[in-house]
Amino acid sequence: MPSLKALRAMLALHYGISLQYRAQSVLWMINGTVPLIMMLIWLQLAEDGPIGGYDATTFAQYFLFMFLARQSTPTWVIYLMDRGVKNGELSPHLLRPMHPMWHYASEHWGELMARLPIILPMVAIGIAIADAWSWSLLAHLPAFVLGLMMAWLINFAMHVTVGLIAFWSDNALGYDTVIYQLYIMLGGVVVPVELFPQTVQSILAWTPFPYVLDFPVRVMIGRIEGIDVLAGFGIQLFWIVALGAFFTWGWRKSLKRYAAAGA
Repeated sequence: MPSLKALRAMLALHYGISLQYRAQSVLWMINGTVPLIMMLIWLQLAEDGPIGGYDATTFAQYFLFMFLARQSTPTWVIYLMDRGVKNGELSPHLLRPMHPMWHYASEHWGELMARLPIILPMVAIGIAIADAWSWSLLAHLPAFVLGLMMAWLINFAMHVTVGLIAFWSDNALGYDTVIYQLYIMLGGVVVPVELFPQTVQSILAWTPFPYVLDFPVRVMIGRIEGIDVLAGFGIQLFWIVALGAFFTWGWRKSLKRYAAAGA
């Protein structure tokens, strides 16, 4: 693990880079507006009454915080790993005293620091326009933030694990698209997981996808409370540990195949 001084230096570096490429950041944020589009669709559908316990206010809260969660947890580390293996860019990271994943993680955190000052006002304005404010949201905020932090770790661990394919195949980026589609369709971005058939919900409960987006969002809007919140955190922790352990094993195996320029 890097020292705090080294971590601060990496964050400052990547934050500065993100500020230099603001146009690119804006394009990425636009690409993540699917929850806002779905909010408008579900609000229209809810005009005749609640759907599965979701009224217009609940839909507005769900998709606005889904937008925040979506913008807070993205990762493009498969692309970074694929490029690093193919071009030999991984080599200098391997020579440093810290694991290369810290470099990749700090790049994501720097981008997030640049995004939040834009994203948070957008969410606040959306809540005001939709008249979806509730003081109970403040009570759920700490659990929501914790859920988002663990959700990011799940998503990052999932992607770095899949990113190991770059050591074994030239088609690692294709798997990134597959994960993205599963992430969108099964994570609650298009349809709240509560509105899926019960059988589908039971199957999804065994996958990490609902715990990256849907779970922290439902905690925030009060759809999950009490012991169920703790159970959800437990499942998030399980996926972090399981994916982390699998990545650690796969990383050691994959490095033996690394033969890019400069390796």
